[in-house]
Amino acid sequence: MQYNRSMRFHGSTKIRRLTAFVILASVLFLCACQGPKSPVGRSKVAESIRGSLAGRGAKNAGEAGNGALSAGLNGMISATTTENSSVSEDTIVDGDPEGTKLTFWTYDPANVTYYRKLLGKWNDEDPDYTLEITFRIMPYHELRDTLIATFKTGAGAPDICDIDAYSFAEVSEGLSEWLYPLDAAAAPYIYVMHPARMDVYIGSDGKRYAVPFRMGAAVQYWNMELLEEAGITQKEVDAVKTWEDYSALGEKFKAAKGPGAKYFTVVDTEDPVWPMLALAEYSEDTEKAGSARTEMTTTYQGWLDAGLAKKTEDISVDIASGNVASVTGSLAFMDNFVQDMHDQYGKWYITKCPVFVDGQPCSVCLDDCPTVITAQSRAPALAADYVCYAKMYTDNARSILWPDLSYDVCNNELWSDDIFAHDVTNEYNTFFRNCPYDVLKEIDEKIAMVKP
Repeated sequence: MQYNRSMRFHGSTKIRRLTAFVILASVLFLCACQGPKSPVGRSKVAESIRGSLAGRGAKNAGEAGNGALSAGLNGMISATTTENSSVSEDTIVDGDPEGTKLTFWTYDPANVTYYRKLLGKWNDEDPDYTLEITFRIMPYHELRDTLIATFKTGAGAPDICDIDAYSFAEVSEGLSEWLYPLDAAAAPYIYVMHPARMDVYIGSDGKRYAVPFRMGAAVQYWNMELLEEAGITQKEVDAVKTWEDYSALGEKFKAAKGPGAKYFTVVDTEDPVWPMLALAEYSEDTEKAGSARTEMTTTYQGWLDAGLAKKTEDISVDIASGNVASVTGSLAFMDNFVQDMHDQYGKWYITKCPVFVDGQPCSVCLDDCPTVITAQSRAPALAADYVCYAKMYTDNARSILWPDLSYDVCNNELWSDDIFAHDVTNEYNTFFRNCPYDVLKEIDEKIAMVKP
């Protein structure tokens, strides 16, 4: 059967028609029993209907050494191997042997575990358009260089590929000659996705070419245990609005702890957080945007000169040593805390970043693992719908993406979902003194769209 998006949207099987009827009847029953809902509640009901009738499927058609990759992969394979899968050291084949065959390159074994789980859901929910996917895992720089080489030669590219946010400009250079546009596949879900992240992956021709995994928003991390030893309270931390306020608090910390032994912050001058955050904060002021990077460099150089900060090549090492009171970084950095620094549990507090001028945007999207469909794909429409379903559908973000991978989801409706955002069974919600999604909810409209 030739793949046709309209068949997905309007339901081509008795199963989808029955599912749609049951969901619609359930929604009407709940509305009658419970009365009017809040605007958020109504939007979730609407999404539930859209998701089942059209979206839930809208289906169309790191770097690590090889040893570390193999070790991590072997552990995950044992938990995810199914009767329809085959496994080698760096390749996994999974799905329906009778389905459409796709190839998928990635550099993160954890992502493969996630995609395979969603592959099972996809095949179960839509037996008309099942998939068999061959996943290939390789170190990131090898993946990126090989992918671009296949674009330039016009042969050998996978159907689907994970890339890095900072490589998007390079990977999308060929626009639709290299990549398949995702606008149609993303359309059923786009209204719940944060534009600051989604729009980063719009090409110069105005088309969307990648789907994100996470916000990776810039935030400020505070070691409250160390700050409290210096007589600094959470109320004082919350009062910080500008980088000038931040520097003043750093002086108070230095006076209390003395120079040299403990630092208020650390600076990795090669970290993209600094230029990206500077551009974000001045994103609404075109006259000063050009000098934003210089102003940020001058600011952190001032901290270094004053002894408030020290240069670092590995922020994790400084945090683990207990010698740093605050760091600026991506929400993706939560992984480092939770996975590698268990002794830091309960010590750290997360807030928005300071700004140069009160009222400016205070965050920008940093780390992410976006996914592209190549123009060489044998079934680009079907591949696009699978990827958008896997990474954008609310039910998947709620029940699998955040619980399994703990990626800070781009679906900003979920940020206001109390059960989701404050789930105490998720260690990322309990590791810090506050919940990450409370911070995202606070800065929602102050996250600027800046392309790396």
